[in-house]
Amino acid sequence: MVMKVTGVNNIAFRSTQVSTPDSFMPVNRNEKHVKELSPVTLDYGVVVPVNYKKTSVDKLDNGLEIYSYKMSNGYKVTIVPMKGSPAVVKSYVNVGSMNETQNIKGISHFLEHMAFNGTNGENGHIELKQGDSFKQIDKLGGWANASTNYAITDYVNSTPLLGEKDLETQIRVIAAMAEDMKLSEDMIKKEKGPVSSEINMILDDPQTIAMDQTVRTLFNVKNPADELVGGSVSHIQNLTRDDVVNYYNTYYTPDNTNIVVTGDVNPEEVMKIVARNFTSKKVSKGTKYEEKINPIENTIRKDFLSDKTNSAEIVVGFAGPKNNDIRGKILFELAAMYLNSHESGMITKLKKKNAYPLISDEKISTNPNNPRLGFIALSPAEENCENSLKIIFETLGQDKKISKETTERLKQKLKQQNEDVLEHSSSVNDIIGYSVLDNNLEYLTQYNNILNSITPEELSGAIKEYFDINKAAITVVHPSFGENKAEENTSDEKTNALSFRGKERLPIDTNEVSEYKLNNNYDVGFYNTKSNNINVSIKLYDNVPYTKKAGVTQVLDEIYTIGLKNLSADKFDEFKDKNNLEVNATAGNGGIGVFMNGDIENYQLGLAAMKELLYNPNITEENIKKAVSHIKDRMDRAKISSSYIQNQFDNIINPYAFTRSEVYKNLDNITVEDVQELHNYLIKNARGIVTANIPQNAEKEVKTNILRAISTFKEVEPNNYRPTEVYRDVIAPEVFTFANFNSQADISQVFRFKYDNTIKEKAVAPVMNSILSSSSIGLFDVLREKQNLAYSVHSNLYSNGNQGQVALNILTTTDNKAIGEVNYDNVKKSIQGFNNQITELRNGKFTDEDLENAKRSIKATLLNTEGNYSKINALEAGMDSKYTIDLRNKIYDAVDKITREDVVEFANKVFSTNPVYSITATQETLDANKEFLDGLRKNN
Repeated sequence: MVMKVTGVNNIAFRSTQVSTPDSFMPVNRNEKHVKELSPVTLDYGVVVPVNYKKTSVDKLDNGLEIYSYKMSNGYKVTIVPMKGSPAVVKSYVNVGSMNETQNIKGISHFLEHMAFNGTNGENGHIELKQGDSFKQIDKLGGWANASTNYAITDYVNSTPLLGEKDLETQIRVIAAMAEDMKLSEDMIKKEKGPVSSEINMILDDPQTIAMDQTVRTLFNVKNPADELVGGSVSHIQNLTRDDVVNYYNTYYTPDNTNIVVTGDVNPEEVMKIVARNFTSKKVSKGTKYEEKINPIENTIRKDFLSDKTNSAEIVVGFAGPKNNDIRGKILFELAAMYLNSHESGMITKLKKKNAYPLISDEKISTNPNNPRLGFIALSPAEENCENSLKIIFETLGQDKKISKETTERLKQKLKQQNEDVLEHSSSVNDIIGYSVLDNNLEYLTQYNNILNSITPEELSGAIKEYFDINKAAITVVHPSFGENKAEENTSDEKTNALSFRGKERLPIDTNEVSEYKLNNNYDVGFYNTKSNNINVSIKLYDNVPYTKKAGVTQVLDEIYTIGLKNLSADKFDEFKDKNNLEVNATAGNGGIGVFMNGDIENYQLGLAAMKELLYNPNITEENIKKAVSHIKDRMDRAKISSSYIQNQFDNIINPYAFTRSEVYKNLDNITVEDVQELHNYLIKNARGIVTANIPQNAEKEVKTNILRAISTFKEVEPNNYRPTEVYRDVIAPEVFTFANFNSQADISQVFRFKYDNTIKEKAVAPVMNSILSSSSIGLFDVLREKQNLAYSVHSNLYSNGNQGQVALNILTTTDNKAIGEVNYDNVKKSIQGFNNQITELRNGKFTDEDLENAKRSIKATLLNTEGNYSKINALEAGMDSKYTIDLRNKIYDAVDKITREDVVEFANKVFSTNPVYSITATQETLDANKEFLDGLRKNN
């Protein structure tokens, strides 16, 4: 299911997971089996388990079985065993921001935060103090998260199930958060600060503003909140405990919640645990509110100005299928696939404008009969704004007949796109959870049958119905470039007057940056911003990386998550929560990084915490053992992908790196003295760079305080940058393979070259890579759009010290016997496709338009320094080079001067080196391609 465009309202507390794809793999439905289960034996002495019924067992095409249950107190429970997968436990509450009355806007999101602030420990539930829900799962090597949107609130945790009782702990934590929130006065008061800060962050995002305004316009939503999901700071500050408790009691009831468990689990054992933990008999108290959804009958456009964007942010919204319309949902997905395809013509034309739309949908209302939001979102340069809109509307206004051949190809492409989804426990969990909320699990079980039955005429009708240009809501947020006051505008004349200013704009506004060199050799750079949030980054770079003992840097990096020498992890977390601070550190063999996020009120506390964390990590024998355990667990569970294999090869040829086996073998031998020695080395031999964004309204005060704080740090080496000598010739072509059970082969072909780090090379390299990936001779257009080899194909550019890499990657289906799709020769076709396009590039077969499009793409990327993080990262990149703080500006100017001959010359430099191939696929696929793969070693 599709969440918001930018996902700004998803609360990622400790770690993030791969987001759920927008559509799903086709499945079949088996006969349902319904029976009453015998009473569950009481084997956990807390409360009497709740009775339940098994309502169905459905088997999917890939062999997964969906076990559905109904508990007597109203919960729906769905369990999917997935051998070898981590256990994901998630509760989905059928409530979101569209259920909030006028006086409590933002309470759904606020209540989600409150779930992590403790439970009562009553009625058999586990007692959790503030933050314990994370700590309980952290101990199991897992992660926890939650999110709120227009019509859904969910809570999730996941663990690798290393211990016998781990799953029970997961379920107990989720159950307590669902049924036993403490909701104390002091925690409600405390949480208003972080939530208010998050609302401000949301309002800084022009993409979110565009989406928010589109929803309001499209559905005639009259809502006083600053933002529909986050709400308003004023509403949050005025919430009372009664407001929060009443909302909790009204919506967090068993009949309004479903529970999904996926992973390497036994359904009957899971249900026993669920039945003795989800025991609430609560029924809804109070009237449930539902925002009225009235789709517009005529197209309405609204334009806004923003100084928070360098692009035009466009969202075009449509009333999509109803929540309970399964066929309509699948039709929408196929229609979106068509619009995103070469056949529609829209993508081809928009790409020439360097605009790449997202076409998707989202649930807006908990009412099953209400329509979903369908949308097209894109971020073109301001100069291409009106033309981009024109292309969209001209495409949607065409009465184009879609052939049967095209329809069938799109169906297959949709199936191919969705194949990987059901291989991931978290993705399977999301798909099922959202489907059960709408009471239509048939969306999964009947997907394949419905998709196969769709006709070309029906597809054409769906495009007209779900992308109706006569009933569209258009929102455009234009960049103001600091020249104009924000205003609403629906006049084409005024809009066209806001033209892109080209070379007058530069990535780094040097009028807003300043640099200081302190007596202790720290180089400090500031970027003035309008935000009151203050981000500070401290980087220590060692020109000669530490290479004495394998695994020590990984241990130090892990220890940086375990508090301070004089402050435990729990106390440090408590300090950060109390002061609404984010402070963390990372370590590697090339240096240490410390980061802080605070605001004008607390940043000085944050600076003190940064210093303490940098110099006094909690290096003890006990913490080393904990760190080693965590590292081994992650290494044991690492997914072997083609890029993972390439990283291992990098470690083999890099003179400053250790291999995975060397690290793993040595972890148990690491001592306190080893870690202390590494820490001392990284501190003593480093260059020091500090970057921060400064609120304009307190520039002098904040600068002074940060400079004063950094001046007390230990002396570092002068900031004389020189790239680490990493590059080594790849003597001969290498081919590495790994057998798995995935239907898609994951193929990477990587070229390593000596990177000169000149401005010209920094400009020509991304231009060349853009042509290779996205031009008329590019991998996307040829291998994906024309040859239909894969949904995912691209090339990426990386650099490390004096080594550059161009990595070509494709995921191509080779072995999906479940639906009769076996194409072992796709491996050969893909690699030959890579080499064909490289040859085209080296021979200069790209067009002048390709070159100009690539330049625009890179310039747009360079110009995109929205947000505080991007600004200080851009500043830091310049300070950590020989080209000073306006490095991006120099690259930006150099891009315009790149010629066809420059691109060809650079391509020949890169692709004259020996490639390294890595392929992960089924054993049958690898066996079928053995002769071809052996030939790659000989023929290059």
